[in-house]
Amino acid sequence: MPDIKKTVLLLLSLIVFCGCAPVISRQTLKSVDREVKFADLAGHPDKYMGREVVLGGTIVSVENREDKTEVEVLDQPLNRQLKPVDPEKSEGRFIAVFDGFKDPALYARNRRITVAGVFKGVVKRKLGKMDYGYPVVESREHYLWKAPYGEPSLGVGVGIGIGF
Repeated sequence: MPDIKKTVLLLLSLIVFCGCAPVISRQTLKSVDREVKFADLAGHPDKYMGREVVLGGTIVSVENREDKTEVEVLDQPLNRQLKPVDPEKSEGRFIAVFDGFKDPALYARNRRITVAGVFKGVVKRKLGKMDYGYPVVESREHYLWKAPYGEPSLGVGVGIGIGF
């Protein structure tokens, strides 16, 4: 009987710990400097050029080009899972660059995204009537968070919660 208790305890522990794992692979995270934040890139681009970083936020727009896609993202703080968590806090906007085509129907406005990749510098573009410096991250790996559809959901973790 004690073996069953140990097995159940081990399975529950795995479920809890796996539920808190970051969405970017360990291999990629090994090369990412998690201390570098959006404000560092925007404020001191030369200092961080070529560094691997992880940023996330809410998609503002998507522009497909000949061989790549540029996604404009409103930066937001990330939690331990690297999920953008506070839509009311932002340091600004950045551009995530992806190889190939990304469908704007999937990479839609207001979806959350996490991007790990190489910081390529700052590009100046118009934002309204002003020139704005967008930090550019060339994606190595990313995670597109599920869109909330407003349906009730049930989640099991350390406790049981019901979300609406």
